[in-house]
Amino acid sequence: MKQPFSNVKRIFAVALLVMLTSFTLMSYPGAAENKAEQPNQVDASMAGAATAAEKLAGDQADNAAATQESQPAAGKEKSNTTASSSKSAAKTEGANSYARIFPSDDQFTLAAENTRLQLLVHQNSGHFLVKDKRDGNVWRSFPSPEGWKDKENTDTWKKHMQSPVFIKYVEFNVRKDQVKETNVIDQKSTIEQFELTENGFRLTFSMPKIGFIIPIEVNLKDDYVETKVLEEGFKDGKTAEEMKQFEAENKKKKDNDARITGIRLYPYLGSATSEQENGYLFIPDGPGTLVQFKRDRPPNNNFYFERIYGDDLAFSNNNNSFSIRQPVRMPVFGIKSGEQALLAVIDQGAEYANVLAAPSKSMNQYNWATAEFTYRQRFFQPTDKRKLNGFQTFSRARTEGDRSVRYYFLDRGASDYVGMASRFRQFLMEDAGLSPIKTEDDNISLQVHLLGADSRKGFLWDSYEPLTTTTQAEEVVNELTSIGVKKMSIAYSGWQKGGFSENGGHFPVDSGIGGNDGMSHFIDFAHAKGHRVTLDGSSYTFNNNGRDGFRSSRDGLQDLGAVVIQFREHEGKSTLVSPRFMEEVMLKDLAKAKQLGVDGLTLGYGIGAFLNSDFNERYKATRKDARKIQENVFAKTKEQLGSADVTNGNFYALKYVEHVHGLSDENSFDLFVDETVPFAQIALHGLVTYSSWYANVTDNYGTYLLKNIEYGAIPAFMLTHAQSQELIGTRSLFNYYSTYYKDWAEEIAKQYSRFNEALGDVQNEFIVGHRTLAEGVNETEYANGKRIIVNYNAVPYEKDGVTVRAKDFAVLPGGG
Repeated sequence: MKQPFSNVKRIFAVALLVMLTSFTLMSYPGAAENKAEQPNQVDASMAGAATAAEKLAGDQADNAAATQESQPAAGKEKSNTTASSSKSAAKTEGANSYARIFPSDDQFTLAAENTRLQLLVHQNSGHFLVKDKRDGNVWRSFPSPEGWKDKENTDTWKKHMQSPVFIKYVEFNVRKDQVKETNVIDQKSTIEQFELTENGFRLTFSMPKIGFIIPIEVNLKDDYVETKVLEEGFKDGKTAEEMKQFEAENKKKKDNDARITGIRLYPYLGSATSEQENGYLFIPDGPGTLVQFKRDRPPNNNFYFERIYGDDLAFSNNNNSFSIRQPVRMPVFGIKSGEQALLAVIDQGAEYANVLAAPSKSMNQYNWATAEFTYRQRFFQPTDKRKLNGFQTFSRARTEGDRSVRYYFLDRGASDYVGMASRFRQFLMEDAGLSPIKTEDDNISLQVHLLGADSRKGFLWDSYEPLTTTTQAEEVVNELTSIGVKKMSIAYSGWQKGGFSENGGHFPVDSGIGGNDGMSHFIDFAHAKGHRVTLDGSSYTFNNNGRDGFRSSRDGLQDLGAVVIQFREHEGKSTLVSPRFMEEVMLKDLAKAKQLGVDGLTLGYGIGAFLNSDFNERYKATRKDARKIQENVFAKTKEQLGSADVTNGNFYALKYVEHVHGLSDENSFDLFVDETVPFAQIALHGLVTYSSWYANVTDNYGTYLLKNIEYGAIPAFMLTHAQSQELIGTRSLFNYYSTYYKDWAEEIAKQYSRFNEALGDVQNEFIVGHRTLAEGVNETEYANGKRIIVNYNAVPYEKDGVTVRAKDFAVLPGGG
């Protein structure tokens, strides 16, 4: 018993010597009072062994532990750990054991507290703990000790996991297109200006070797902690003077000119191993997707990395890195581990954020998810007038602004994706401006989209093809109403001059389908039947005819290399319009739409679905500016016309809209994902109505209907008065292969009745439960107690007195 204790004393003596001889290693007693403390280098326990003294201590520890390998138990020291034999054993493990790399809980001091949570900080590393006073859960800003296996993590990833900040950067004097990675450990960062604040703490990571200064702030709020990269004090590489000084001191050596391209702040908050297979990562792919913790997952390179609100098309020219996954509409991700779960909402800087989610063994042994903020983006720089030849590089200018993530720590009874979605719903109401739906009756509003007209490509010139005139639209609506469709929301597409594939110069309504008078008459007719009418306004995003005074070279959206961005379509292309030009045209046209008596516009593409920077000097706009422009268009549309809808909308648009069309109900089919869940639908039901894609052009009509019932979605149909074969050969309508209204009228009436029975009385009710009862059998529960069980199987489902026929659903009233 004496030998281990003697070794521990020697280790302690060596560590004390290191602390006394290294002026950068110091604690921060009374930091809240003395805010001008000396710089504090990141704790040696976080630095991964660099000095001879540390190596000696590690060697002695290894000898004391004989040949014993690092065990998960070594990292399970709790906040009440003392200098006991268990702690001594942990400290005598290898230099890269969990206990040697990460601080123990008892090294943290209280920074802030409320009735639910405590925020504690480790001043020498910048890491923090969150203790949940409701259930005793502890959340760490670094990997959890449970399941740690030293040999499953490379030395590089050990440093990444130790670091509160992970940095991507490019060296403009070396390779302008090559991204490198680093962290505060490799950069021997010091912590400066540490201070306790009213709700948490603030500090700065200083990396003079590379020239980076990253100020961060962590604040405790009611049921969440907010982490933030601050713009004030941010330093992005060496100044010109510093570079000259470096080159003067290092003759014949040019400074690399490192500049930040991306930052992850506390990327391992909530991370967990797969030792216990009772958790998952939630990623915002489609409606929501789960990646289950799997102990036997083979080593792989599969992970999820997608930009929130989709790619920026201003960086698209000759760029092969764009994603084929669905665009991310929701700025969220989540982690569930056992009885613990957190929801992360990316708040400030979401326009420049990516969601990264990595299952265990894809990068290291942990399942983890985080936000990565983009500060510079790769683009193609042309070198000739035709702009075909050139090279890849990164933008010199940095995107400025604070970047923040809110981490909501869920109650033990709500620690799943339903609880995550419910908390996100609360965020949407309290912070994003959404309000609960107010319904007039128990009838759902069927989504009926009408195709007005399009052009057919000809040998010498194109021909105009009317598909549903305003008079014929009255006939369609009258028939559907007469057979039982009590309420419709009608969106009219292809009403502009030239029809559906013509972009630019929308008003007046094309005379080929009835002109302004015909449209006004149709709207009055629909109103008399109790229906709502909107015009499709998504085509304002493009221009392919030069109307509205548009000139492609002058008014088109441009990338950083001054290339005008073209959007390729079937048998043609359109120019993406500069957002500011689009805004000016649209705001003028709202008065014209109002004269028709229309109830609103259905927007989409560059108005709610695309989010692009614009480097056109005449209309220059950042991605954040473009979001503000879009929100202004939505707000003005709602103000002047009464309402707005959106197709494939990003969630920042939802506070302005009445209905979301095209809300995804399926994921992007990554092989490493395990389950699709209706996270988006749970969050939105009762706040806005929504539908997925058109039922009559879906691949599997029966499954489509069941999925919409399960997800609380209203069915949508794309219809024409013209027979379906008349669409063949039109320029843009080649996807709509079955639209003839007479072929669908009886089926529409039948499904309207079934959906009304299931969803009519819960339109304004929140979804409070969703679960799998058996393989292929799912249940959705509403706040009023109503449950709907959907059976996707080819055989009936029977349990607890409930029978659901094959490929059908059953409705259980509240209390049933």
